[in-house]
Amino acid sequence: MTINLRPTPTPTGALRGERVLDAGHYVAGPLLGMLLADQGAEVVKIERPAGDPGREQPAFGR
Repeated sequence: MTINLRPTPTPTGALRGERVLDAGHYVAGPLLGMLLADQGAEVVKIERPAGDPGREQPAFGR
C-alpha cells in the first residue's frame, strides 16, 4: 500500500469528483485510466499480486 503525503491539487475537467477502478492490464487498460485521470477522475489501479504483466514490455519504460 502506498500513502501519498503530498497535497493533491483540486482536479479539473469533466470527470472531477468521479472515482474509477482500473483493472485493465498491458497497454489499453492503463491508457484509458490515464485519459480518465487527465479529465479529472480519481483513478485507482488494481493489479495482480505479481503486478501488471505489461511492465515486462519494452514500451513501459524500463
